[in-house]
Amino acid sequence: MKPVLFEIYGFAIHSYGLMLAIAFIIGIIGVRKTSRDQSVNPDHIVDLGIWILIGAVVGARIAYVATEYRYFSHFPIEIFKINSGGLAFHGGLIGGFLAGFWYTKKQQLDTWKIADLVTPFIALGYAIVRVGCLLNGCCYGIQTTLPWALRCAAEDSMLRHPTQVYSMLGSLILFGLLWALRGHRQFSGFLFFAYVVFYSVMRFIVEYFREGPKLFPWLSLAQGVCLALAAVALLIIGWRRHCHNQRGLKADAASEIHH
Repeated sequence: MKPVLFEIYGFAIHSYGLMLAIAFIIGIIGVRKTSRDQSVNPDHIVDLGIWILIGAVVGARIAYVATEYRYFSHFPIEIFKINSGGLAFHGGLIGGFLAGFWYTKKQQLDTWKIADLVTPFIALGYAIVRVGCLLNGCCYGIQTTLPWALRCAAEDSMLRHPTQVYSMLGSLILFGLLWALRGHRQFSGFLFFAYVVFYSVMRFIVEYFREGPKLFPWLSLAQGVCLALAAVALLIIGWRRHCHNQRGLKADAASEIHH
């Protein structure tokens, strides 16, 4: 583990913050490149990305502080120290989506079409940030004697499940799957909601090996959130697919009448 990678003129460069910056830059470059293939003006992508980043960081920090409220109630100034970790992905996903939704509506852009463009790079960015988690020693797993166990927690040297690596590998698989599905013929936004489902399944599994707050002895807080988000995403997929199919049937009927 190496929470602080190096210093520049006395300013510490934290591994988590650096990986987050790298993920953001790669995402911007990737979305700009793919946007040209989808007739989306790439000039909007940088501004969109900045707003998504702000919304994601704020949302992720709020969610993390909410889950660790006992600690932050005693050390409130710590709330603003985010350069070394302490971000909850579920909050970041919601915050980033809300910021992106606001920006696309403000600029009169196709929200769901752009959401599908961005989604694969959310998965890729998540994988990159988990490297930062491993170096930082956060988001670690429970103790184990398995051969691949690592000393991956900043607070002790016990051998644990390297859940940061599990999440990274799982997210890389999701990136490959989403990239393969990017030419789908479903409704706009399908890829985004599919990712919410896929991610929720992956995170639910990883949580069995990860340290974290519990709702019940058999269910972690993150698993509960995963179940809720997956259920909402599946309902939206079903509803939007129904609406999409209905529009298709009406278009076919109108075409037959015209002929």
